Amino acid sequence: MLKLKKSFFRANGGIYGELAHHPVQAILDDDIAGMIGRFIEGVEVSNDTIALDLINKVGPIPGTFIHEQHTRKWWNSEQFMPKAADSLTYPEWMEKGKKSAIDYAKKRMEEILANHVPVPLTDQQEGEIKRILVKAEKYFKDKDLA
Repeated sequence: MLKLKKSFFRANGGIYGELAHHPVQAILDDDIAGMIGRFIEGVEVSNDTIALDLINKVGPIPGTFIHEQHTRKWWNSEQFMPKAADSLTYPEWMEKGKKSAIDYAKKRMEEILANHVPVPLTDQQEGEIKRILVKAEKYFKDKDLA
């Protein structure tokens, strides 16, 4: 196994900070990455997405689009819903115990740990990992960091 000298970590981003990690943080980070990814994808602008005919049909206030088929069709692809959050209104959130994103992330972590069955790597994937590790070990030894 590749062992890195302590000086490597001091010189490359803090004192052992790279070794600090918590699964709850990973779940929160996954939601943030999902939000960023959705933002980067952009928004499709077309006659279908704008739906002027629907806007004319529903009309001004107090019109609502939530029960329209068009809304249901586009909701899943256009909206990112984080898994460590809720969609409650503020009064509902207060009534139901004011759970934070950390509370939801902890619950999700427990569900993952209880139910997740990892898919084994293929022989090809295992070989590629070994190849990368051999290359990394050589690199760090050549730099006198291992």
